[in-house]
Amino acid sequence: MEKSGPGFNPLEATCGLMVVCTDLEGRYTYANQAYLAHTGLKAPPIGALVLEHVAAEDLPRVMDTVRRALEHPGQAFWVEFGRPLRRAWNRSRWELVAVCDGSGNPVGLQWMGYDISDVYRRERFQEASLGLLSAGLRESLCAKEVLRRALDAALEVVPVAQAGSATLLYPDGQFHFVAARGYDLAALERVHLHPGEPLSLSRHIQARVFTQADIAAFNARLDPERRALLEGPGRSREIQAMLATPVVVGGQPRAYLYLDHFQRPDAFDELDLRHLEGLAYHVAWLLYGEELRFGHYHHPETGLANLRSLREWLLRLPPAHRALVALRCRSLERLRRLEGERAHLAALQEVARTIQANLRSSDRLAWEEGTFWLLLEGVTGAGEVYAVLGRLRTEVEAALAKRWPQLDFNTRAGAALAGPGVLPLELLCAAELALEQNPRPGRVYFFDPDLARQTRETDALRGALVRSLRHLPDPPEGFTLHYQPVFHLVERRLRHLEALLRWNHPGLGQVSPGRFLPLVEEEGWMSELGDWVLGVAVEQAARWGVAVAVNLAGGQLEPGFPDRVAGHLARHQLPPGRLIFEVTEGVALEEMGLEVLRTLAERGHPLHLDDFGSGLSSLERIVRLPFAAIKLGQGFMASLGSLPEPHSPQARLLHALRGLAEGLGLEIIVEGIETQGQLEFLLAEGFVLGQGYLLGRPRAHYAEAELRWLCRGSP
Repeated sequence: MEKSGPGFNPLEATCGLMVVCTDLEGRYTYANQAYLAHTGLKAPPIGALVLEHVAAEDLPRVMDTVRRALEHPGQAFWVEFGRPLRRAWNRSRWELVAVCDGSGNPVGLQWMGYDISDVYRRERFQEASLGLLSAGLRESLCAKEVLRRALDAALEVVPVAQAGSATLLYPDGQFHFVAARGYDLAALERVHLHPGEPLSLSRHIQARVFTQADIAAFNARLDPERRALLEGPGRSREIQAMLATPVVVGGQPRAYLYLDHFQRPDAFDELDLRHLEGLAYHVAWLLYGEELRFGHYHHPETGLANLRSLREWLLRLPPAHRALVALRCRSLERLRRLEGERAHLAALQEVARTIQANLRSSDRLAWEEGTFWLLLEGVTGAGEVYAVLGRLRTEVEAALAKRWPQLDFNTRAGAALAGPGVLPLELLCAAELALEQNPRPGRVYFFDPDLARQTRETDALRGALVRSLRHLPDPPEGFTLHYQPVFHLVERRLRHLEALLRWNHPGLGQVSPGRFLPLVEEEGWMSELGDWVLGVAVEQAARWGVAVAVNLAGGQLEPGFPDRVAGHLARHQLPPGRLIFEVTEGVALEEMGLEVLRTLAERGHPLHLDDFGSGLSSLERIVRLPFAAIKLGQGFMASLGSLPEPHSPQARLLHALRGLAEGLGLEIIVEGIETQGQLEFLLAEGFVLGQGYLLGRPRAHYAEAELRWLCRGSP
């Protein structure tokens, strides 16, 4: 039954339809309950101006509609406007009809309307979302730019927000601020959040509103430095409501969008949450596409460009003076073996950041498969390349010093200079060839045409080497140990034998250790081959009853090495003092092997510093390690000549070195004795131990009777 009766007003029975009446001056004469609910008024504002409830930007359009309705009585006119209230998205649509007296003259207006706020907000959301998607697809935006534009779109579709920010997950595994509105972005960029930290009280996977209490509890869990930044430039103490949503890609949060309000904890409604979530879905789609593009052209863990990017740079750049440098750092690879992938990645990222920070804006940096690639613009000669690499080494080692003091950045480098007729991609091949031909850290090899021929030879040698070593721990094909004697020069008796590795390949002939040992280390066989050498040397030392010295490479000095040595000694019942270890200065200078060498010395193995004077000798390191002897490199004897002059500078240097060794309590062994004149000089100078072709060449076998005779010596 329809409702009727005295006092019944059908305009009050309308469900959601707002009805307002005004006089010709635009003052309220009537407003129904639906209008009061829409405006939040408790009583009809009789006598107030209706235009006071119209947003300023909509006033001209509303006044024009009022004029036309009054000019055309009986005809309805529609107008849409918002209100100047605290929520920006408050829109309504109205039908205006002139109210006339009995003579047909307008005496006022009747306004009939309905709330279209949610519809309007949804339309704005669709517009902003489509605009963001369109820009992302059209312009191939990077992740940072996607989030910057997404934040702007979020502030459009949730205009009640008074500020906002966005974070992005970086290759270092932490979230970094990449966009901010209403905040100091430069300050926020110094705040890094771990994946579990972005308002981790909820681990929310959908949009959620956080209160000031939530934010304060989160800040209390941060370290003082980050907390100060968030509470200062980040204004987190002022925020009363924070609307936050993750951007989930591949099941994991890749970014976060934050919208903030500083006055009211109830500022955001359910539609705000859904719209921000919707934007996050679109951002996730764009980031997924950007991730695919990024992964195509970048190394996934460091974020550096890869070789594909490098090739495209070379093809796009105009002809100019430039150099391409390839760098490989053995210390980083050793860190991976000793401390695992996480430590290696962290150090690699630190190196990459430091190099990038110290390159010019016109230079490029790439990384792939253990190699840094530097494309240096405006370079015309080798001297400029040396200067750049020297500066980079200093800066990188300073950056590593706090966390990884044992690491150096003493790289092998291959470089190629652009020149007339050199095609862009030829520069890449040339730098790679130069790197492969560089045997030593600390050196820079520049490409020349002969490198191509040498590379073919090296590749053939590498293939033969791998085929010979792949059956380890079985005896490797063509490898033998030769033993060169070290004599007590005065007593003419054998002191010990030095084990020297030799390789005689059926197709390649006798290959020098200087050629094959760097390849053994590069291919990762040094630990296995060194263990085979150790087993053979220990067996021979036990059989002959003579101490044997074995050379150690840096790749062998792993934590488990002393125990493997102990296993060989126990198998052949050889005392530790009969197994001497020789290490070069380059190996002894590496911090990571210090503890292993100390352990060997503590277990009774004599340590000899080999080729002393051939590198950057470190007296400080000699003191830190318990060396029993130092061996002077062959260059000392070569510089003296076959008939040394006792008062020559070279002779005085040898005399000083003997005094140094005696002062440190070390024995000194002179290598490279090849003439009788050199031997007599050394005896006259008081040197006791020596080795060289004059005294005995390396041999694979010794008769036991011969060894007994050599050990007795002669007057």
